[in-house]
Order: sequence, then C-alpha cells, then structure tokens
Amino acid sequence: MNSGHTHFDQSRIWQVIGYKNAGKTTLITRLVRELRERGYTTAVIKHDGHDHFDMDHPNTDSGKYSQAGAEAVAVISNSRHAVIEKRSTSLEEIIERFSAYDYILVEGFKRAPYPKLLMVKEQEDLALLQLERIRAVIAVDSKRLDKEQLPDSAACYDRDHVTKIANFMIQCGVQ
Repeated sequence: MNSGHTHFDQSRIWQVIGYKNAGKTTLITRLVRELRERGYTTAVIKHDGHDHFDMDHPNTDSGKYSQAGAEAVAVISNSRHAVIEKRSTSLEEIIERFSAYDYILVEGFKRAPYPKLLMVKEQEDLALLQLERIRAVIAVDSKRLDKEQLPDSAACYDRDHVTKIANFMIQCGVQ
C-alpha cells in the first residue's frame, strides 16, 4: 500500500496512550498484525519515560563499540538494521525518518499533537480525556464505562475489537 511519497499524511500517525498496564503494547501489537494482514506497512515508536532502555548489550560487538565511546553505532544485515545514537531526538524527527511507512503507531508522548486512542482500564483513566485529539476510547470492557463522561467526538471500542479499531483508523484517514 505504500506509495513511496516523501510527504507523509499525518492522518496515518496514531498515538496509543494510557496509564501503565492499560494494555497499550498489547493493542499496538494486535494493530500491527491487523494492518499488515491488510497490506499496510507499520512503524512503532515507543516513549521510554524512565530513560532506562538498553539495546547495545555489553557482550555484543555493538555494546563494545558503545562502551569504547562511540557516539553512534549501526548494525546492518541483509534483512534489517539498527542505529543507536547517544543523543536525544524529537518525536517529529523519528516520525520523519519513518515517513515511508503507511502507519506510524506511537506509544506514549501523551501531549504530542496526533490523533489518540485512549486505553482505559479503570473509570479513573478517563481523566486523560482532557488531552487534545482523543479520537477513540479503547476499554477493557466498554459496558462498564460511564458513557456520559465520553465526548461526543470520541468513538468507543472494547480492546478486543481490533478489526473495528483498525477500520476506524483507516476511515479517519480517508475522510
């Protein structure tokens, strides 16, 4: 489905937000599979608010280069590559780097200006509705939600209705 254009339609960027253990990673994983089955390519960007992830492990060559003081390390094979840089970057810079993909799914970055799917596990999680661009509420069990608290502009789905959620995302992009 990828058209190869360098300009990226921002309606294809979707944030999945919610509190810890709300099911964000599970939903993103399922959406990636669903979109791939439909012929779309996807990229995922995850926010690490605790700054403790580690990709260049000490016993690997890339880890040894990093420990020696390299500011950036790239590992390239016939089927994939990874780049590790010791510098901060912006969400926008990574989105631009991923612009060749049909969909970019962003886990976290709650205040970023892209359409959001809000994961709700408990009624209290609806406090995040104050954020901008909430397009849908994804609930563990939507029957248990107080729908009166939902804005008219937000759709509501159960987290297991991945096909319906993907349909909604695609539909929003073609309007």
